[in-house]
Amino acid sequence: MKRRFLLPLLLLVVIPMAGQVDRAPTPEQCRADADAWSIPTSSVFETNEDQFSNLASSLMRDRTVTAKMLETRTTELGQCAEGLQSGRYAQANRAYTIAELVRMRNFMRRHNLVQQFYDEDAAGKRLRED
Repeated sequence: MKRRFLLPLLLLVVIPMAGQVDRAPTPEQCRADADAWSIPTSSVFETNEDQFSNLASSLMRDRTVTAKMLETRTTELGQCAEGLQSGRYAQANRAYTIAELVRMRNFMRRHNLVQQFYDEDAAGKRLRED
């Protein structure tokens, strides 16, 4: 009788959890996504620092790339930079992070939240639990 419950348990608990495992992207996936997102190669970053600034600047203005996409790409680029030790992914990760932070700052300004941020920070509220 216990075996009869084992299969439904397996289907309901174990299999969905296996689909939630967050795996680092493969080198091929890193290269393909970086190319699709128009990220310059590391040699371009090394020879022309303006490329880094231009990428961050274009991401701030690009209305087709949402903040959630910036966050997702930042996470992937960080994993790619760790796994492949590539300057291309590390620099792009920084550009995406800057673009996301600038958008957050602009949101705070539009909604008059900057002073509240400063007040709470001065009061020591820096963690989610504060």
